[in-house]
Amino acid sequence: MSGLQIPDSHVEHALGILKDGDSARARAAHEFAEKQLKTVLAKVAQQSNAKAVSEREQHALASPEYEQALRDYKAVAELYYTAKDRRDAAEAIISAWQTINANNRAMERVR
Repeated sequence: MSGLQIPDSHVEHALGILKDGDSARARAAHEFAEKQLKTVLAKVAQQSNAKAVSEREQHALASPEYEQALRDYKAVAELYYTAKDRRDAAEAIISAWQTINANNRAMERVR
């Protein structure tokens, strides 16, 4: 048998993470916030009295509404990437556990 073992409690916890749906909700919120950022930029640019498109865009990029949307996006992105990292770690635990078990079964057949 291999010296490396993953306790059942770790595997169960990892499976719980994969099943809980937090990552999916965080991803949906991230995608929504990304679209919202573009929407805020477009709305503020539309409200500008500037004639040139580039001037309207500059006005929108410097607006308090867009700055707030950026802060909101950053907060949502942090939650999403934290949830994604957590899910990736859970998948790695499950994958390692599967490999260890397969190797152990193969070693038993060899003996």
